[in-house]
Amino acid sequence: MIVLPLKLPISALQCMALLRRLPKNHPMRPKIEKDLRAWLKGYYGEKEFSYYLSFLPEDQYYIFHGLRLKDKKAFQMDVLIVSQAFALIAEVKNISRRLIFNKETNHVTKEFNNEEEGIPNPILQVKRQRMQFINWLEKVQMKGLPIERLVVISKTSTLVETTPDNQQIFKELIYAESSIDKLQELEEKYEKPRFSKKKLTQLVNLLLTHHQPLIPDILQTYNISKDEIKTGVICPKDHISTMTYYSGSWHCLSCHFSSKTAHHPAVDDYFLLLGPTITRKQLAEFLHIGSTYIAGNMLRALGLPLTGAKRGTTYFLPQNYEFIQPDETDIKLPVHTFPVK
Repeated sequence: MIVLPLKLPISALQCMALLRRLPKNHPMRPKIEKDLRAWLKGYYGEKEFSYYLSFLPEDQYYIFHGLRLKDKKAFQMDVLIVSQAFALIAEVKNISRRLIFNKETNHVTKEFNNEEEGIPNPILQVKRQRMQFINWLEKVQMKGLPIERLVVISKTSTLVETTPDNQQIFKELIYAESSIDKLQELEEKYEKPRFSKKKLTQLVNLLLTHHQPLIPDILQTYNISKDEIKTGVICPKDHISTMTYYSGSWHCLSCHFSSKTAHHPAVDDYFLLLGPTITRKQLAEFLHIGSTYIAGNMLRALGLPLTGAKRGTTYFLPQNYEFIQPDETDIKLPVHTFPVK
């Protein structure tokens, strides 16, 4: 059973929002585009892995994508699979050509188009995650479940290379298509359940409760000022024009498309780029609405938590807010630039 489904990383959504709302000639666009490609590559690698996981019996395994917990420091696992007998942490890598492991230095290099680039060692990454997860389980009084770890290479075309005296890495690393076989091996290794069904359900609920998605300060990351962010509601049909609000709906004067909910993606953009809290006045200014009363109605309709009253009301993101996920076709298309006025 998929408990926490695979979604685009928040950092990818932030990059997409930035590219929508920065001028076409902004100097940080190439860097943001490069980072977005990296986030999307990771996402598609995990999607490849999730295809094979879909063959697992739903009543036996609970699957979490992108689960982020806090030990002494926060840590995030690409995929966590839990059952009554064991848990498996998987670090998924989507590498195009060659992945080279150096035993002496623990250094890992990826090679593509005759260019080499060092990357964090995924085996060491998942080792740390396992250690942190074990500590977390002890804190919530859920210890006793064996924790396995694995690095998963999403593409069979990726060549993994190392020296003859370092072949043990292949016990810690598999291709995604071998996932079911690996899990069957673990089932044979851990024949007896360690957790009852009731205790496993308690663990699953605890994991969901303690999941803490991170929304980075993306403007600080790229040294971008709030004043550089273009405001308004972008037409969801032509992806270019700024919409106007009247008679209870949003209207595009260019393509004549109208919608009552076209502001929803803009609200997401605000939270992704400008912070986790918003007031009626801030929303009215961001959406180009003349009425703070209408802006307040829009915020209330979204069901956001709030503090204060009347003009002092502040709305904020709940812990597990569901950002709008773009369609697959929108992800593959070039990111449109917000019109410069």
